[in-house]
Amino acid sequence: MGEALTISAPATSANLGPGFDALAVALDLSNVITVVPRPGPIEVAVEGEGAGELPSDAHNLVWRALAMGLGNVDGYEIRCRNRIPLCRGLGSSAAAVCAGLVAANALGGLRWSPEDILARAAEMEGHADNAAACLKGGMVSVAPDAVAVPVSVPDDLSFVTVVSEARVSTHEARGALPTTVPLADAAATLGRAVQLVLALSDGDLDRLPALLVDRLHEPSREAHVPGLHALRALVGDGGCLGATISGSGPTVLLWVRAHAAENVARSALGVLAAEGISADVAVRIPVAVGVRARWGGAPDARLARAVG
Repeated sequence: MGEALTISAPATSANLGPGFDALAVALDLSNVITVVPRPGPIEVAVEGEGAGELPSDAHNLVWRALAMGLGNVDGYEIRCRNRIPLCRGLGSSAAAVCAGLVAANALGGLRWSPEDILARAAEMEGHADNAAACLKGGMVSVAPDAVAVPVSVPDDLSFVTVVSEARVSTHEARGALPTTVPLADAAATLGRAVQLVLALSDGDLDRLPALLVDRLHEPSREAHVPGLHALRALVGDGGCLGATISGSGPTVLLWVRAHAAENVARSALGVLAAEGISADVAVRIPVAVGVRARWGGAPDARLARAVG
């Protein structure tokens, strides 16, 4: 038997208001996948989020991504320790896909570049934003050709994730989006997205409440996001800078000044309780590092090329 390969892949929040399919950020919540060489057919074990629910056959995303690089995946055991909630808009599928692709790159000695891995992840996901943030860490902007560019994140910016018990299928949520939008809505949203990136680069958090407004995708998704209206009422008060739908929802991402994050989290719990809504509310920070991998429980320079 060879060495075990352990990969950590962070949760991500995509769109970030006006940045539909173009902006995403990696957060301090990760899944850990260990690939262990062993004789016999491939096996998949899942604990934590998705245990007893996620497929343990060729429909499993880690398995599929691994097979994209290796072809025959017999001779391995995949152990998934999942912390990222499923179907909540926090990039659980991107984490699985990216982990599987990085594993394939390392185990197969494939010499894929970071751009190669991102392109394959985008092919599997259907969009590149979550995968780009998962692979690279930090906040990123991504173009339709799956080229990702880092976006500055001010040190005094944090997030609060509000994860309700409801679930939303990304595929179904995307299918519900309008096929056309008014030109004025497209122009307004594009302008805000550009200015959002500039404001973040300048560290100008005062501008965020006016810029974290979307007219392309969020209007079609609001009805499936419990407590969104109540949470948006927190914006502008006590350090809350904005409330965006994380991916296709139903998670809400509250943008907050770092020093006020715990207070905003308590306020969010209060307004949700008043609405009779149960949710997991947590302070999250952006993480500068994306997917990480190691051999046999120790850092190994041989993986530098594997993870980019």
